[in-house]
Amino acid sequence: MLSRQFIRSSQLHIMRCFTRSSITRKINKMDKVPPQKNNETIKKAVIGTRMHRVTDFDKRVLVWVKRYPSIADVPMDVTVDCILTARNKARIKVCNYMIIATLIGCIGAVILGKRDASEGRNLVKQREEWLQTQIEKDKNK
Repeated sequence: MLSRQFIRSSQLHIMRCFTRSSITRKINKMDKVPPQKNNETIKKAVIGTRMHRVTDFDKRVLVWVKRYPSIADVPMDVTVDCILTARNKARIKVCNYMIIATLIGCIGAVILGKRDASEGRNLVKQREEWLQTQIEKDKNK
């Protein structure tokens, strides 16, 4: 009975930690501005989201992640959230392509290694053959 109560109370506590109201409460605590002294000027922020001036590379990234249909359609300024999500998606795509290329390379190395092993070639024999050719070249000089 006591263990059931303990488990139930811990589940409720965990659920309270991940609710939307608790997250907004934590954000509001972090966003509170300390009290200003009198005679101190307060800089007012521009209303709306922050904008980012787009470079040519950013335009290509935005088109590659299919945020815009073509480079000509990308505006001069894009929200910071838009560019950050586009960069994250591009980073994930590049990582996935690198994983695929690595797997293809590993499979190719295995195939080439098995083929060379079936033909009887290995690094020791190749080194001995190279060494013999070098010795013969030195004798001919």
